[in-house]
Amino acid sequence: MNFRFKETQKHTILFLILLLFVQVVKAQTFAPQVGITGTTAIHKDNAIFIDWANTVNITRGYKDIAVPESGYADYGVPENAIGQANTSMVSLGDGGEAILQFNHPIINGNGADFAIFENGFLQEDGSEMAFLELAFVEVSTDGVSYVRFPAISNIPTNTQIDGFGFINARYINNLAGKYIQDYGTPFDLSDLIPLINNTTVDINNIHFIKIIDAVGTINASFATYDSNNNMVNDPYPSAFSSGGFDLNAVGVIHNSTTTSVDDETYKRINVYPNPVKEILYVSKHVKEIKIYSLDGKLLLASKKNQLDIHFLAKGIYLAIIKTENITTTQKIVKID
Repeated sequence: MNFRFKETQKHTILFLILLLFVQVVKAQTFAPQVGITGTTAIHKDNAIFIDWANTVNITRGYKDIAVPESGYADYGVPENAIGQANTSMVSLGDGGEAILQFNHPIINGNGADFAIFENGFLQEDGSEMAFLELAFVEVSTDGVSYVRFPAISNIPTNTQIDGFGFINARYINNLAGKYIQDYGTPFDLSDLIPLINNTTVDINNIHFIKIIDAVGTINASFATYDSNNNMVNDPYPSAFSSGGFDLNAVGVIHNSTTTSVDDETYKRINVYPNPVKEILYVSKHVKEIKIYSLDGKLLLASKKNQLDIHFLAKGIYLAIIKTENITTTQKIVKID
């Protein structure tokens, strides 16, 4: 009897270990930290940057959102977020935000379109663990309507990351602050294509970027949540004058001056016939074409220049077309 009990206990422990391992592996699905193969971090001196933010407006948050009497974060001046990334920064505080503008509108080019710089640091050289303070990112064409990047935080929320704790970048996607100082976290405007319907946001005409500190507490009264409704768990509290996200700079990779993307290029990419009954053709060689419903559901994807869409219901759809140089969006009308 005792032997059987021990065997059962052993199997239970092994099962729990396996379950924990599967959960960890499943969570670690994104690009790693600076210095690790597969990172998407971009160094501030990379020639890929063609512009930097030239205007900023800061709304500070509390040093500790749960203790309003702690006052507001006040480290750095807003102008520290202007121009090329360096060692200066401005702290947003818990839930604080920054709205930045640029010399020319940002557009959706091939790959990342801009990158955001913070001042995180490694736990030790070569480590995947780093002190990172995170923020949500939104963009706008008119400064009124904003669309948020679909942020994901798979950082476990069973234990609070303390104010001096470290986290793994592999758990993070589409959150500013993923990478350490001098390395920008990239953002690709094409990630917003399924989200911009019925908004005024034009991903080829972005004038404003809003950065909002993600309050890292797992206290449900003050927590912030990712696009999967998971709490964002990052160092908390950081009840100092430099509390919250420390904004250093925003670098632009694609804007309206980018010579490889202009109006004539877009005009030469056509889908036809439109309206269409069965077969939809694209006028240029494509890397990929995807068809979305107006509510953002992906219905079809292909790497060919023609798609059979006879099975789609009558209505209006979005065709997202990627070529070697650009990504463009076109409406198509499906008829019976």
